[in-house]
Amino acid sequence: MRRRAYEAEIAAWERAAVPLVAALNAIKGEQSMLARRRGWASPLDAALFENNIDRQTLDALMAAVHDAFPEFRRYLKARARALGLPVLAWYDLDAPLGESKRVWSFAEARQFIVEQFGAYSSRLGGLAERAFRERWIDAEPRPGKIGVNYGFHLRDDESRILVHYRPNFYAVNVLAHELGHAYHNLNLARRTPLQRRAPGTLAETASTFCQTLVSQAGMQQADAHEQIVLLDASLQMAALLVVTTTTLFLFEKAFYEKRQHGELSLETSKQMMLEAQRQAYGNVLDPSALHPYAFMGMSPLYSHSYWNFQYSFGLLFALGLYGCYRNGASDFQARYDEMLSATGMEAPADLAARFGIDIRCPSFWRSGLDVIRADIERFESAVAQQQIAETGHRCPAQKAGASNGLDDKGVNQVGRVPDTGWGRRDI
Repeated sequence: MRRRAYEAEIAAWERAAVPLVAALNAIKGEQSMLARRRGWASPLDAALFENNIDRQTLDALMAAVHDAFPEFRRYLKARARALGLPVLAWYDLDAPLGESKRVWSFAEARQFIVEQFGAYSSRLGGLAERAFRERWIDAEPRPGKIGVNYGFHLRDDESRILVHYRPNFYAVNVLAHELGHAYHNLNLARRTPLQRRAPGTLAETASTFCQTLVSQAGMQQADAHEQIVLLDASLQMAALLVVTTTTLFLFEKAFYEKRQHGELSLETSKQMMLEAQRQAYGNVLDPSALHPYAFMGMSPLYSHSYWNFQYSFGLLFALGLYGCYRNGASDFQARYDEMLSATGMEAPADLAARFGIDIRCPSFWRSGLDVIRADIERFESAVAQQQIAETGHRCPAQKAGASNGLDDKGVNQVGRVPDTGWGRRDI
């Protein structure tokens, strides 16, 4: 079914591909020209300025991300074992590993979030309790209600949140995430409208931090099967925000560079997308089951320059701060609140320096990736234990090459027609 869905989508993209690539050529050509006329060396330099970071920070982030690709490949190999597959196709990246059996009522979600937030600080716990008590949250699914989740500042220190609550832990995480935005707004309340405008790199700091508090606590309390489901959901999102967005960054960078010498053909564009996917995923995905049209459905690509690295930055910046908190950084809560209140006033490098952090050094970004790495290790262990319980023996870990049907260059060796598919969610 996933393969058929992929093939249908590929056929649909093929019908629309020529005008979409023509549009992208025109847009990226215009963006390059405007950047030059405005004195920027490249569109990337303009995007870095808009996000209030410098090239050294981006280079440090990307170095850490590229170094972490083998860790994400470990996760994907374990995912293949959990699905009983020799190698993943593109569409298998999102294939479910089972359903969570735990039912989370809205009342249980409220109690759990307030408890976890309160364990971090009374101020955060009080914000969550107030949001529930004063009914800031529109959570009820109903006909005609828009199917997105978001939070927004209303006035002073008040926010409003829109979610479609379902009785599962994913919805609990979404609630925690949106309440994190409300906490960011609480800390910005004393600032002027201009001082409240944080760059995209910092917009998800509080939301990701709060979601991490809740998701980590939830996984600690889960049984063996539930742990696999919850860890997989968390790691899927991490892979999306780190690995998939990096493929789109690599694609956009290559597109800009080649666009300086003329318009790019459809075939050239597709090959650049495939090359970016091969760089990021290596040999853990069937090379004949990648997605050459993956860039076409990313609407920000047609309206912004380098929108993609913000997602990796946002996730890993928040996880790096979470690592500082978990490691017992002194007076963390007060300094964290003050940092959130200054996100529209100071550069991320200056804000991080308050914690003794140098975001221009790859080691900080690796500390954020360490949180993900720990989850990968837990996921591998949980999958192995599940296989022992089901079969009585542990399936050997796949190694690069013949064990997953691919050689070290990602070439299919098993002589079969591979499954193909598309399963990545929009970012």
